[in-house]
Amino acid sequence: MRLESQVANRPPNRVNSNNSYTIDTFELTRLNPTTALLTYHAAQHTQCNGHAVPSPVWASSLYVRRGGRWLNAMYQQSQALP
Repeated sequence: MRLESQVANRPPNRVNSNNSYTIDTFELTRLNPTTALLTYHAAQHTQCNGHAVPSPVWASSLYVRRGGRWLNAMYQQSQALP
């Protein structure tokens, strides 16, 4: 699966701006019936406070099932090697 986005016709946020991003290479690992780890690769053309955000990155999100809903309990990203 590959997702792409282009943000257009929107005034830039003075703190953060995202012109485009791509996410791919998804892997979902069920650790038990109520816990899952999602990892993926992301590339983005984004700025925060006028500085380019590191890209590409490997990201992971840990989800837990509570009250019938999947909730994001933890997120991290690390810059990918070139």
